[in-house]
Amino acid sequence: MTAYDDDHCSRIVKLDVGGKIFKTSISTLTKHDSMLKTMFVTRIPVKKDDEGCIFIDRDSQHFRLILNFLRDGQMALPDSDREVKEVLAEARYFLLDPLIELCEERLETSISPYYHVVSTVLEARKYIFATEKPVVVLRLPVYIATNGSQCYYFSETKFREFAELHHKLVSFVLITEPEFNEDCSWTFFLKTKKITARVKGPADNNLLEDCFTQLLEDVKERRRESSVSEDN
Repeated sequence: MTAYDDDHCSRIVKLDVGGKIFKTSISTLTKHDSMLKTMFVTRIPVKKDDEGCIFIDRDSQHFRLILNFLRDGQMALPDSDREVKEVLAEARYFLLDPLIELCEERLETSISPYYHVVSTVLEARKYIFATEKPVVVLRLPVYIATNGSQCYYFSETKFREFAELHHKLVSFVLITEPEFNEDCSWTFFLKTKKITARVKGPADNNLLEDCFTQLLEDVKERRRESSVSEDN
């Protein structure tokens, strides 16, 4: 490495990440293969804000964790699975494979006993069609987790609460899709019909509650039919 390279790598840079300023060295940003390394070792154009800081159009909430991982090659992940998913979304954006693996390993070991977690609709089908229970599927767009989206937080919270209460009578499947970029999509597979609901946030609570009501009526009907069948 030349003296010029040493000077270049030790240079301090300012990054404007979603409006918040971070200061770090080029050596930190280029320590691991990632999109950030590509930005500083190639001549690809970069955007700058009015103050001359390199602008990155991402939510700043977890960027500190990204920098810590770049510095040390390891980090303590948040306790919340939801926050780990948010960090995972950022790691995927920055193409930081070791952090992607760390997040995915953590999520694999903390899956809820109340529902199945898959990453594609195709994977979900094996759970939808392999049970006699009614099924609730939540298709969750992971990419919006980092934007503080009401859609994401509201739907995930309702899904977890309902799964914990009714998992013995209803099968629950959570699809977390990095490429899915629409509103949270709920699908209720009942005995004689399928209900689909697009949920943007708390304002759609009544719509969701109506779907839950129909779901529980379906559960009751199945139990009545089962009871009659046993009596005969």
